[in-house]
Amino acid sequence: MKFNTAILYDIENLIGGYSQTDYLSSLSLRDVFDDIVQKDIDGIAIQRAYANWGDHRLNILRGDIVELGIEPVQMFGFGRGPTKNASDIQLAIDAIDIAFTRPAVEKFVIVSGDGAFSALAKKLHEYGKMVIGCAYRKTVNRVFEAVCDDFIWVNEPRDDDQYVADAKNVFNNPILSALAKKYRPVEVEKSEDVFDQARQIIHFFETYKDASYLLKNVGMNISIYSQALSYRIEDFNYIRFGFVRFTDFIRYVAHDTNVKLVFNPPSEYRLLMKESTLHGFETIEPLRELSEIHTLDTYKELLAKGRPVFRLPSVDVVFQVAQFISDHKMELTEVPIGDIIDLVSSSLEYEQKDIREVVLSLVSADCFVRKPEDVRLSEQTFSFRYDTPLDALRALRESMHDKLESILGDVEDEVFDEVIELNV
Repeated sequence: MKFNTAILYDIENLIGGYSQTDYLSSLSLRDVFDDIVQKDIDGIAIQRAYANWGDHRLNILRGDIVELGIEPVQMFGFGRGPTKNASDIQLAIDAIDIAFTRPAVEKFVIVSGDGAFSALAKKLHEYGKMVIGCAYRKTVNRVFEAVCDDFIWVNEPRDDDQYVADAKNVFNNPILSALAKKYRPVEVEKSEDVFDQARQIIHFFETYKDASYLLKNVGMNISIYSQALSYRIEDFNYIRFGFVRFTDFIRYVAHDTNVKLVFNPPSEYRLLMKESTLHGFETIEPLRELSEIHTLDTYKELLAKGRPVFRLPSVDVVFQVAQFISDHKMELTEVPIGDIIDLVSSSLEYEQKDIREVVLSLVSADCFVRKPEDVRLSEQTFSFRYDTPLDALRALRESMHDKLESILGDVEDEVFDEVIELNV
């Protein structure tokens, strides 16, 4: 194999900035790495991640750093505090240094959406190097996107398929503004009524000039459809009608319209007229019948979506992690969540990813006292509430059941028992 690729991670950009860290609790460098290698990028010679690693909030990323063999590069910044971080400058310097001193490295993957790297990409091109960007679609700088040879889109580490937007955003889009002038919000409860309203919106798109042009030529981003649904149907939530993903809702309601759903990997979906084609996009097969929602897979997917998040590996891992934390309750008092994950990972012979999922699920079940209460998870300290693992697992089970019940109304206990597999 030819080792000709360098991957350089701008951590500050990935977490949304040190003053925000909106994405930190859900960020997985493993997922970002997997998105990169799925683009047939291999032969990785260098991986470096630039951040102020002295910030304890970043401890939650340690497991991914070690597992993936990423070299953490410590950046203190030029000014006071982490907000004056110099990561982008050091990343650019290192990229040029690699280009000169490692001639075998021909591809540079810049994991950032920062427009400051546009100049770096142009300079690497002068040296005959390929530049591939990697960032969140909503926050990427368009100049940086344009100068890269290719771009890899990664999902924002929030609610993966959650496209529902506030109705207040409707009037910022001329298509949605026109829809709002023609239709008022309605309150509907029956699933068939919701489907009828959803198809009516599609028909409006077909007949309104600006929307029709998109549908026939370049496709319409499904976020526009989502905002239209949120405006038109009060308290719209596709999950209540038997769909785990918004894209599945579209596949069902559009199957007997003139519109289809198309997909450009890894994560771009658009609406397109059925007689049209769009380069790089593949047609998604429609759903002609409603799927059964009370299934093991559906329950697991619903628990992993939205807040609170519950992602559980095998029952053995769940029990052993809860057992370890309760046994070390005094030691694990008022400590950052990353330190808890690190200590458990170093003591139990399970995958660090599995341990992280269990700990965060226990957090979601309110099994920890968190201080202070009014700041982000990455800035809090944690103390375990319970003296025994069974008490924690009962709380976990109850929280998971409550979440499913709030979404579906009714929960089939036999199916739920398969999900949790904990007789507590």
